Amino acid sequence: TGYSSGNNNNFKNSNTTLTNKRSSFGYPTSLFRVTSTSDGKLYALRRIDSAGCVSHKIIQNVLNMWMNNSRSDDMHHCNHNHRSSLFQHPGVVAWHKCFISQRAVFFVHQFHVGAVTLKERFFDPNHVNNNSIRGSNVADLGLPLNPGPGVPLPESLIWSCFTQLVSAISVIHRSKLAVRTLQLNHILVTRDGGPSATSSSSYISGMNGNSGFPKLRFRINCLGIVDILEYETRKSLDDLQMEDMRSLGCLILSMTTGTEVTINDITLRNINSISPSQEHQQQQRAMGMLNHYSDFVRQHYSRELHSLMETLVNPNVVPPVIEDVARSMTTRIMEELDGAHSCMDGMNGALAGLYESGRALRLMLKLAFVNERPEFGIDKNWSESGDCYILKLFRDFVFHQADGAGRPVIDLGHVVSSLNKLDAADEEKIVLASRDGKNILVVSYADVARCLEKCYQELCSNSVLHPALT
Repeated sequence: TGYSSGNNNNFKNSNTTLTNKRSSFGYPTSLFRVTSTSDGKLYALRRIDSAGCVSHKIIQNVLNMWMNNSRSDDMHHCNHNHRSSLFQHPGVVAWHKCFISQRAVFFVHQFHVGAVTLKERFFDPNHVNNNSIRGSNVADLGLPLNPGPGVPLPESLIWSCFTQLVSAISVIHRSKLAVRTLQLNHILVTRDGGPSATSSSSYISGMNGNSGFPKLRFRINCLGIVDILEYETRKSLDDLQMEDMRSLGCLILSMTTGTEVTINDITLRNINSISPSQEHQQQQRAMGMLNHYSDFVRQHYSRELHSLMETLVNPNVVPPVIEDVARSMTTRIMEELDGAHSCMDGMNGALAGLYESGRALRLMLKLAFVNERPEFGIDKNWSESGDCYILKLFRDFVFHQADGAGRPVIDLGHVVSSLNKLDAADEEKIVLASRDGKNILVVSYADVARCLEKCYQELCSNSVLHPALT
């Protein structure tokens, strides 16, 4: 069944339901992978039912807020393929639109192939992943053991995640907005370079960090959802940004202890509905948990990481603003930048290899188009005495090698070398012989290249478009 409500909401369901359950937003939620009928791209369509408090006016107000407050200098560097989104940053999952249909609220976000949540990646014991750090791998990596469902992560990986999130949060806060979804189940994790990065072992080995993990990308997901669902009970911007900083500290605490910690675990909510004695017990319980986790982090991680975590999660002090956090971790930011540059070098190398393969394919396609065309069989210019005769002999020279006994020789090195020299129009001389051995020509690769280009251009000038392309 397609989701279509007017001209702006055209999405075809790909018959793939990613999740169907009550989400952390408090409403029944279904997540679909859909294809847009306007651009043919994949998107993540999230359907939230029973959200009666949401109206078209609320949606429009929130959409305008994210569109108008987006920094123009940040949007200037956006990928042109994603300019239709409301907010652009490499550290967030692009939010494209929101609409009401079938008495439900729909949110359209960018779809990232192979992405899993941070909770699934490292904290869900039922999530099977070849790169998981559970079981025997924990001892191999020298990580501290913990009885929780997850495993404390290497510090280098934590700093990489923290740096990427701080960069995204900084842009959002400077735009006078708040994230509001800094939880383990709303952070998407992908391998840098995409899901196909595992196809090249040498490429991945160049991306691996000191902990043995591939370079991971972290993106904040579900932007704008809480703003719409809780529009009528929204807090001030300062309070929301302060909660973002607390939630950021909880993420560090979760990744260092291997136990999911939320902002509700370290702050007291709805204390007016409980007695003073219960409030005191909750305070003691929260402080005891924080002290226990703090001691664990102090013993197994650097003083820098422990100090940063303390300033963010300590309920007795106001957390620092995101700019102060960014200034305090300049060394880590430079390390992350170095890693990003190394990753780009690896991807550029892989792209260069694909480009070289494409050049060889282009030459082979031209040879296949030109050689022995049946419609030109009576044309002397395309016959055994014409210029294209050189191309026919060159094709045999490249692909139809045989030994002294007439047995075929499959020499890929000869094929690649010959095509590379043809592409470069090398002046090296080669001997081309007919199949009966009666005709022998001595030509250079440059001669063959000129002949190929001349014949191909002549063929193109006489060709017609396929009816399907007209």
